[in-house]
Amino acid sequence: MKWILAVVSIIFLAQPVLADDLLLSFGGGPQPDSKQNNNTFGLDYSFKTFEKSYRQHIDIGVSYTEISTSADENKRIRAFSIYPQLNLYPRQRSWGQAFFFVRALGPSYISSNYLGDRRQENNFSFQAQVGYGARINWRKKEDLVLMVSWKHFSNANLFDQNDGIDMPFVLNVGIRL
Repeated sequence: MKWILAVVSIIFLAQPVLADDLLLSFGGGPQPDSKQNNNTFGLDYSFKTFEKSYRQHIDIGVSYTEISTSADENKRIRAFSIYPQLNLYPRQRSWGQAFFFVRALGPSYISSNYLGDRRQENNFSFQAQVGYGARINWRKKEDLVLMVSWKHFSNANLFDQNDGIDMPFVLNVGIRL
């Protein structure tokens, strides 16, 4: 078992570092199955990319998310996450590089297990996010990043109480450092 872990670690560390994306995120919208509206602000940093092929990349990053709600109590939480992100690119390039992305099972710590009328069993959660993005040519290379997505936090039913926390519209704007 130790040699498998060693081989996986060497492969992970031997991959070229192609990332260094810094993204500012904001957005929100109505919480499904609730009367509350959620708003979000955050910062994401993708620090490692594995290029499986020209059309498939996997980014590894960290995320800070602040969520506030329109409910009368339990109005704010913060989440700290580590995420894997799968990026799927089309064959053709144009003014920039469009892509579809999925973040799933990003382990997260949430500062409170209540947000408005939403409840999580404890402070452990997962970040999930799905959307579209584009890397836009600026300064003769794909430096700017724009992404539109749906963001979700839940504990994936690992615990009894699992009211998901959703932000139906999130806009990420960033640069490649």
